[in-house]
Amino acid sequence: MALGNAEIQVVWSSSDSKSVAAAGTEASDVFTFAAGASEAMITLKADNAGTSASGDVVEFYLAASCGDPDGASTEEYPTNVAHMIYLGTIDTYKQDAECLTVALPVAVKGKIVAKNNAASNAIVVSGCIYQ
Repeated sequence: MALGNAEIQVVWSSSDSKSVAAAGTEASDVFTFAAGASEAMITLKADNAGTSASGDVVEFYLAASCGDPDGASTEEYPTNVAHMIYLGTIDTYKQDAECLTVALPVAVKGKIVAKNNAASNAIVVSGCIYQ
């Protein structure tokens, strides 16, 4: 079996990026890894839509699939960030725009969740996964 390096664009409602409102949270579309993938990294980007202020940070999480735990024929995902896998934080006040790259578990399919902690600015988020 040949090993390759494939890129998966994180898609947000069929778009390559998403504007997350101040104090808002947005989830990407579901992504899955290629069969045979053994390692994965994700690069996340945050770009403040306004003039950055202290506290303008975005937290990123992985909402990993829970499968169908109750047999209702519906794939379920956590909806509370406390139940998700924390990936990292980008502070757009310190550096705007900024990127962050971290490891991802490949045994899951999931969604990327961006939580904007800014008081007044929207922050545009995007990402790509390398497997």
